[in-house]
Order: sequence, then C-alpha cells, then structure tokens
Amino acid sequence: MTAPLPTVADLLRARADDPGAGLRAGDRTWSWAEHVAASAVRASALRELLPDGAPPHVGVLADNVPEFSLLLGAAALSGAVVVGLNPTRRGEALARDVALADCGVVLTQGRHAALLEGLDPGVPVIDLDGPRWAALLDAHAGAPLPTAGVTTDSLLALVFTSGTSGEPKAVQATHGKFTGAGIMLAQRFGLRGDDTAYVAMPLFHSNALLAGWAVAVAAGATIALAERFSASGFLADVRRYGATYANYVGTPLSYILATEERPDDADNPLRVLYGNEGRAEDVAAFARRFGCHVQDGYGSSENGVAIARTPDTPADALGPLPDGSPCGSPAPPSSARAPRPPRTARSATPTRRSANS
Repeated sequence: MTAPLPTVADLLRARADDPGAGLRAGDRTWSWAEHVAASAVRASALRELLPDGAPPHVGVLADNVPEFSLLLGAAALSGAVVVGLNPTRRGEALARDVALADCGVVLTQGRHAALLEGLDPGVPVIDLDGPRWAALLDAHAGAPLPTAGVTTDSLLALVFTSGTSGEPKAVQATHGKFTGAGIMLAQRFGLRGDDTAYVAMPLFHSNALLAGWAVAVAAGATIALAERFSASGFLADVRRYGATYANYVGTPLSYILATEERPDDADNPLRVLYGNEGRAEDVAAFARRFGCHVQDGYGSSENGVAIARTPDTPADALGPLPDGSPCGSPAPPSSARAPRPPRTARSATPTRRSANS
C-alpha cells in the first residue's frame, strides 16, 4: 500500500529541530532549524499584511535570494500562496500578472522595485531590502510555527507559464504537486541529507520549484542558491557549495559548454543534473566533460505532462509516453527510465549534520 504524500508543511515541521545545513547563499548558511524558524516569522508577518477575506496570495518579485526560499516555507506552513512574478515582465504586463493572480501584497527585491514605479498594482508593495520589511520581521520575531490545516490539495504556488502561446497563465501548484515531484526525484537519484541541491534556475519558474527547491526539501538536502544563473560561474559554485545535484531548463547546458574547457572540469562533486529541453548532443557532451549523470526529459506545468528519456530513446525524441497514456506504446520498465547514479540510492530521509559542515 502506497503511503499518503506529506505536505510541504509536514516536511518542514519535521526539520524544525534539524541542525543540518538547510540553505546556503553566498557566504551565509542557515540550518534547517533556522530556515523553518525564519519561515514561521515570515508567516506571521504575512498574516498581518494580507487582507481579511481575500485569497492569501503573495506576489514575490525577486531573484533567487534567501528571502524567496524563506517565503516559500512561510507560505507552506501558513496556507498562503506564493505568486512568482517574472522580473523580465514590464509595465502593464507586470501589473496584469499581479491582478490576474489576486495578489494581496507584493514583496519585491530592492533591485526590482523600480519595475513597479509608476504602476498601480492596487495592493501594497514592500521592499524586501527596505526598513518596513525589516521592522515587520522584528515585530514578529520568535513567532511559533503556524498550525494551518493544509492538505496535499492545498494551493502553495501560482506559477506563470512562459506565454509563448499568448499571455502567461497562472498555473496552480499544490502541496501534493511539490512533494510528489520532490520525493520522486530525491528517491530516483538517491539524494539524502548530506547532499546539496544547487538551484540557479529562477524560482518564479516551475522547474526551479519542483525539480530544485522541492527536491532538496524532500531529501533534507541543503538548498544552495545562485541569485541568477551564470554559465561562467556554474562550475565554481558547484565546487564552492559541494553541490551533488542541480536542475536546469532550456539552454543552460549550451551556455556552460561554451565556456573555456579545462583539464580538471570533471574534478567536481556534481553527480546528477536533471532538467528538460536540453539538446541531445549537449546532454552527452556535458556528461562527458563534467563527469556526471545528466537526465533530460520534458515537462509542462500547465498540463501536468512529464516525459523522461530512457537509455534507448532516439536522440531526436523526447522519450516514451508514461504508462497509462491514452495513445502510443507503454513506456519501458521504470528501471530503464533512470539509470542508477554512481552512489547506491538511499531513502529520502535525511541524515543529520552540522550547519557549518
């Protein structure tokens, strides 16, 4: 009998006393216990900010800064919903996204605050780097863990599509969608508490949320954030953080491969790179050059479609249809879908370690 999926809140509460490193960004490290406590503070602050009787939707206009991870935790614990706003959107298009998602407040990184100047989003806008946010956090310091009764069907995020076929749509991502993806990938690749998941794809995108952040939370691994993706900085970050897992979407493999090749490129801790829409030749070249397993597939946040390549997938194909698909041939056995990584797969249950390790 399959055990029921936990919520993201369940996974975070289970780490409330965990001294292991939960989040790294630059030179700073938060233990999982510190991450959960900081998320509880932000959950309390959000309750003050969000209007009564309205959807508890929080717009976040930010790069991959620590506040984004802490706010995801806050939403998970309190039943709020994070709306990742794309900073490449401008003017009325950005205001449209805020209104479409029924945001009750917008929290913006200081460097993106100018994008909202001259607009009337109709809701309060708070600078995450400014004095008002700092004062709110001080006022709610020491807040206890929320006791919101979230379920796997509870909404956790609204994720905008890329807009290639029209205006971006806000796709619902529930707790179950986060934990289903996170636990599946953590188990597939044998990730555990002494792993580090490097997240350089933007957290307003479903790939970073479901194939990056959620995987680390499920495994109890460290989340290592790159504020923005840098092809030239990728390998240095992997070595700096001791990253064993990373995710990608689209063309990052091509950009990284375009950097100057060095004889010691494979001297790095990365074991698994998981993502989608990479070119077959880039997937093979990246695995050879950097000495890791690259698993590419295809996913659609809007339609809930996920297709993974298998060892016998032709180079110009996405992969076999999943079992139970209404058309096509059934996929090969699951053992063929995900070649075992070099280390023996372990349970997603974390092992404990020091926050400073």
